[in-house]
Amino acid sequence: MKCFVFKQKRRVNGKIVVSSVYTGCYRLAGEFQDTRVALDISDKDAALATLRRTVRELVQERAELIPSRKLRDGLQQLFSALVAEYVAELGRLGRDEKYIRGVRKQLETLGAECAWRTVRDVNADSFLKWRRRQTLTAKTLNEYRISVSALLNWAERFERIASNPLRHVTRIESSADPTFKRRALTDDEARRLLAVSGPRGTVYLTAIKTGLRRGELEKLEWRDVQLDGEPFLNVRAATTKNGKAAPIPIDDELGGALRELRGDRVQASGKVFESLPRIACFRADLAKAEIQPVNPSGERVDFHALRMTFQMRLTLNGVSPRVTMEAMRHSDMKLTTKTYTNAGMLPTREAICSLPPLLSNGNCTPQRTPNLGAERPGVSPVGTSLGTVQNAAIPMDTGFQHDSAQLGTMSHETGNGARCRVRTCDFLRVKQALYH
Repeated sequence: MKCFVFKQKRRVNGKIVVSSVYTGCYRLAGEFQDTRVALDISDKDAALATLRRTVRELVQERAELIPSRKLRDGLQQLFSALVAEYVAELGRLGRDEKYIRGVRKQLETLGAECAWRTVRDVNADSFLKWRRRQTLTAKTLNEYRISVSALLNWAERFERIASNPLRHVTRIESSADPTFKRRALTDDEARRLLAVSGPRGTVYLTAIKTGLRRGELEKLEWRDVQLDGEPFLNVRAATTKNGKAAPIPIDDELGGALRELRGDRVQASGKVFESLPRIACFRADLAKAEIQPVNPSGERVDFHALRMTFQMRLTLNGVSPRVTMEAMRHSDMKLTTKTYTNAGMLPTREAICSLPPLLSNGNCTPQRTPNLGAERPGVSPVGTSLGTVQNAAIPMDTGFQHDSAQLGTMSHETGNGARCRVRTCDFLRVKQALYH
């Protein structure tokens, strides 16, 4: 292994000029070229010591005794600086501004309350201790875990850290007892809301009939609205939650309301809704429509409940779950059938009462229960005739002979309107003869 320092010389205006600082040069075992390192040190002994320390670290890195220089520098980076870089990357990826603000706030909160000054300070124990101290809902705590894990996975992917220290931290089960319950509006409640909301009625009607989220409605432009022929909304990928374009069919009722709203405007890039009603305004409209914002069961009605209303109207009108899932633009059937389905609005009683009766009464003819041959052993089920048994193809290698001795003693019973039955003393042999 070669390792030495020297001062570089260069020619300037015909004269040889020697540098005032030292440059290191080394060649590790197995390498065929020298590597030069700018040390920027004027003292020879200090420069040589620095070079030897650098070479020693490289040898230890090759032997995997210590992390690489990049990883060591990454662990010494301030956690706040790492968060700033990650948030900037989210912005370059085109993530929603509201989402970026929420992620930044969560990460900054964790950094302050978990005492994560540098990236080296981030560990699972401190996060779990912080989580146990919190009184937040399970859903909110899981969102904190998702945000910090995404940050650490990004740092690992770009070799800022060796591995995500929170990789094995599990989520909190929150589906058993949700703290926030939302309910859909009934058709009668929806009509009352539309009747009292004035110009805001078109916003509510669009949300109820398309299932668009509030953020998607805010970004809806007239160029996305196709009212000729079969009307539909062409929701752009840049405006959707999952980043995918979604053509949404609309009916004539909503199409007519949008035509009336558009009037003579022809600006293709103009927004469909100049502004959406705020929470206070929405609650005032609910009060005018005599709709309780929170019912006795604790279920709430907010703006997102209009999307749930769209899903429940599809379900109650007999639309299949798969089609409903597609209309809701969900990626998981459980989200459609469990989270967004209000079980209290399902016609469970009507479905149960629609089943045919089982007991006879004076107004209906008793249904004859099929005789499965349970009254005595050795009787075949109804509908198995003697000809069926006699005409069964019996392979020669089964050890059976096609005669009454092998099939057992059979009698063909018929009566007044009775169906043909076969009685045998050995039903298992008959079954094997039929199905082998």
